[in-house]
Amino acid sequence: MSASRAAPIATFTVTAVAIAAAWASWLAGGYDLRDAAETYLLTNSAMAVTFTAFGALVLTHRPRHRIGSLFVAFGAFYAASVVCLGLQSGVIALTPGWERLIDVIGITVWIPAPAVCLPLILQLFPDGTALSPRWRPLAAVTLALVVLTPALTLQPGAIDKEPIADRSPLLPEAAGRVVGAIVPVAVVLVGLVLLASVAALWLRVRRSIGDQRLQLMWLLWAVAVFVVLNVQRLVTTDGPILFLLTLPLIPAAATIAIIRHRLYDIRLVVNRSIVYGVLTVGVIGAYLGIVAVLGALARDRLEASPLVATGVVALVFAPARAAVQSGVDRLMYGRRHDPAAAAASVGVRLGAGLEGVLRAVCEALRLPYAAVSADGRLVATFGTAPEGRHTVPLEVADGTPADLLVGLRSGESRLSAADSRALDLLAAPVGVALQAVLLSEQLRESRARIVAAREEERRRLRRDLHDGLGSALTAVTLKADAAHNLQTVDPARSGQLLLDLRADLTGAIADIRRLVYDLRPPDLDELGLLGALRQRAEQAWRRDDGRFVVTLDSPADLPSLPAAVEVAAYRIATEAVTNALRHGSAGSCVITLRADHSLHLEVRDDGAGGVTAWQHGVGLRSMHERAAELGGSLSAGPTDRGGRVHALLPLEPR
Repeated sequence: MSASRAAPIATFTVTAVAIAAAWASWLAGGYDLRDAAETYLLTNSAMAVTFTAFGALVLTHRPRHRIGSLFVAFGAFYAASVVCLGLQSGVIALTPGWERLIDVIGITVWIPAPAVCLPLILQLFPDGTALSPRWRPLAAVTLALVVLTPALTLQPGAIDKEPIADRSPLLPEAAGRVVGAIVPVAVVLVGLVLLASVAALWLRVRRSIGDQRLQLMWLLWAVAVFVVLNVQRLVTTDGPILFLLTLPLIPAAATIAIIRHRLYDIRLVVNRSIVYGVLTVGVIGAYLGIVAVLGALARDRLEASPLVATGVVALVFAPARAAVQSGVDRLMYGRRHDPAAAAASVGVRLGAGLEGVLRAVCEALRLPYAAVSADGRLVATFGTAPEGRHTVPLEVADGTPADLLVGLRSGESRLSAADSRALDLLAAPVGVALQAVLLSEQLRESRARIVAAREEERRRLRRDLHDGLGSALTAVTLKADAAHNLQTVDPARSGQLLLDLRADLTGAIADIRRLVYDLRPPDLDELGLLGALRQRAEQAWRRDDGRFVVTLDSPADLPSLPAAVEVAAYRIATEAVTNALRHGSAGSCVITLRADHSLHLEVRDDGAGGVTAWQHGVGLRSMHERAAELGGSLSAGPTDRGGRVHALLPLEPR
């Protein structure tokens, strides 16, 4: 065993032996356990053993750790006090002067432990360093208190109302007066140092994250338990002596925080402490209250008051515990034990967007972080991401892979089964909110494509008008002027120019018709959708061998269609048939139209078919976009009987 590990074990062994010898001397002197409690022998022994043991444990795992050294020093001060009490028990004969000196040392030597070691523990926990360089002077002042702390007891009248000079032959007679002058300064300094140490610990908690926050929560829990149970002693310097036995919770919690904090859930410890603390206070208060009320009403004639009080407390304990546990669980874990209520609280936030829903999830379960990812990207987040996370799959209507990511609470390495059940239920409203976000994004993208297509169409029209029709009309103007000028001097040439002018005007008219057809086929206005498709089937779709036949299957009572639906259906049908004619080996094609709340358009051909999906070219992409612009859908691809294009176009705007 290395020296760094052997030294702490040896220190604890020496302390334990010294404490055992002191108790043996005490019991041999005729004293009992009650005497040990009243003279602080019991509590001081507990401090010495526990602080030294936990300090040795810390130093064994973390050699030269300052917190472990402070624990050992704390225990050593109390061990020296216990040894002095053992020497005073009467087994060892001492001269009156030395007996008084040991008495003075015994009631003085423990003071540096709570006045110096404890503030340093609060200042340096958990890594043994100050909060920042500006807090280092506080540690120096705390160490300097070692010189002043004896003055808190070494003052006239502090020991059995006798001056210190009468208690020890080794101190001069003027010592009492000097110490008396130092006492106020020492008291003020110790109080200020303790307050500053608590402030340093609180600031460290606020600035800490991750593992350090878990460690600090352990120490805060132990300090809170000690302060709550010993508040009377802290205020009046008097109180139940045995309550001091809660002070060893501080080294115990600190040791767990330094060595094994990841193995235990501090939130569960705090939860149980609050529950049973509230129950204990409530039971005691209820018992005393019932006894007092019944005694007052019965005027001492009801001797069963304590029995009645006990029965009432026993009856209400179980429901009271359930109510307190429920309240504490809701405070620390939210509504995880009532998933339906948690889902309802999240559902009412659907109108606040995905960020508002994630905020509601965190509030409902007291989680520090929540996020949603879809297609490998974070769509929305709330809170600060901790190290530990839990993933819950989300169901989205369009099949997009998505997950709900939640951060683990401080002190947790995984979520409990109750949390998992609640999150499984909360996944539904989160999925709805995500679907709304994705639809909104798709709508924005669709609008952007529509705007881009509109601008592209305007650019094409401008180019056609400027380069085609504009040039043709300019040429017509020039030729008209030339024909007019040559009318008298060269009638033949003028006539030829007029003939050329007629040809140019014929070409311009054809360009105008083509532009108008691109905007909206005139056949739709003249013949309707069925007539336009039937005329196109009879005139336009032909092979050189004449073997391609297009058939139109539609009811005669097809309702009146919106203009946008007519254009989209016409363009999709003509593009689908043209693709089958150009790229397929089909000999026939059937266009089917049906209408209910939407227009169902299907184009089937008898080509080779196959299982390979069609590649998205310009034509197929334009068909998809035309259907999407109206809020509809389109599917296209090969089947076992040939190619198939199916479009669903809503008849009412969405």
